Amino acid sequence: MITILNKMESDMLKILKLFLLVAACISLPVTAENVVKELRTISEASRVSIDSKVLGENRNFLIHLPQSYNKSNKSYPVIYLLDGERHFNHAIVATQILQKQERVPELIIVAITNSDIWGSDNSTRQRDLGYEKEKFTRYIKSEVMSYVNKNYRTTGLNTLFGHSLAGYFSTNLLATQPSLFTNYIAASPVIQGEEIDIYKNILSNLDTKNMDEKSFYFTLASEDEARRKSVTEALNNFVKLLTKQSPKSLNWHYEFFDNQTHGSIYFPTFFPGMTYVFKNYQAPHFARYKQYTDFGGMKGMKLHYKKRAKIYGTDKNIPENTLLNLASMLLNEGKTQDTLQLYSTLTRDFPQSARSFSGLGQTYSAMKQYTKSIEAHKTAVVLGEKHSPAWRNRLFKSRLDTANKSVQLLN
Repeated sequence: MITILNKMESDMLKILKLFLLVAACISLPVTAENVVKELRTISEASRVSIDSKVLGENRNFLIHLPQSYNKSNKSYPVIYLLDGERHFNHAIVATQILQKQERVPELIIVAITNSDIWGSDNSTRQRDLGYEKEKFTRYIKSEVMSYVNKNYRTTGLNTLFGHSLAGYFSTNLLATQPSLFTNYIAASPVIQGEEIDIYKNILSNLDTKNMDEKSFYFTLASEDEARRKSVTEALNNFVKLLTKQSPKSLNWHYEFFDNQTHGSIYFPTFFPGMTYVFKNYQAPHFARYKQYTDFGGMKGMKLHYKKRAKIYGTDKNIPENTLLNLASMLLNEGKTQDTLQLYSTLTRDFPQSARSFSGLGQTYSAMKQYTKSIEAHKTAVVLGEKHSPAWRNRLFKSRLDTANKSVQLLN
């Protein structure tokens, strides 16, 4: 029996309040096979109730779809949240922010719950994530993930997030069944007593020719050092082992957060964790010319977007904004010939781009070719009046004025 409950959207004020104080939901009575509204202070989502054959009990999980889901036919990566009743709301807010900054793709969010109230007496957390973790893994794989893949458009790129005991579960799953997820994020995982076995399993199970690349981001809160010394010592030992030797297929990063508690660490872990494991989605950014050449130059850029398109179903062509940022760096580094070639390509491929023509004008100015600079800046101003915000067009005009003054000084 599966029941899906729709949830109502709230306004931005409620979302901001929720981000600081994760609010509890107010559920209305439901009956089998009925769709019943449930008031939440977070955006539209669904609750799925399933009679689990693996666990022999009724279980719930929550699903949030990206904004574009019902308007497109594309498929989406999925992030699965352990202790989902605690992390569902803040994960929605965080992913929306990260998506706007183009740090992560649009995602389906699935919150795997252990009880209606986290930490309550009827919580199945210790059982699911601890002494019956193998059974709970089967439930996730054969029932939760199977349901999601059957009923929603998914790409097969799955991410798992867990905190504390759930962080241990995530880390152990990376070590024992790495093919189940592509990315793993663990906030202050409590792995003491098992860190060596987990490390050995990572070496043996990930160091294979057919293993796809995995990303693993994990953290520790400063309070854990004082609260439970064994947690810190185990994690430090684990980091030393990975530093000494780790599988080529594993991209991992550890971060220590000062002035954080064990109960707050999942907030600061989620943002950089998601940013890290989805770094192959993000546009390459170069502050220096050497970083660009080390990346492989334009050949490396094209390869990056080709791989990105294959993984995420995005356009394999390099976006205009990425090329504009690259051109700006090249000009700042004094690589005028490379910059001129790039801006010439941009003005050809994006003939309505005021920014490209303005950049071309700046390049000609740097080369002291002021007549060409003025012509490019004039085009930028005309295009800017049609397509750019007022503040940006003021910049284009000021650059034109500067180019004109340079000519006047020469005369």
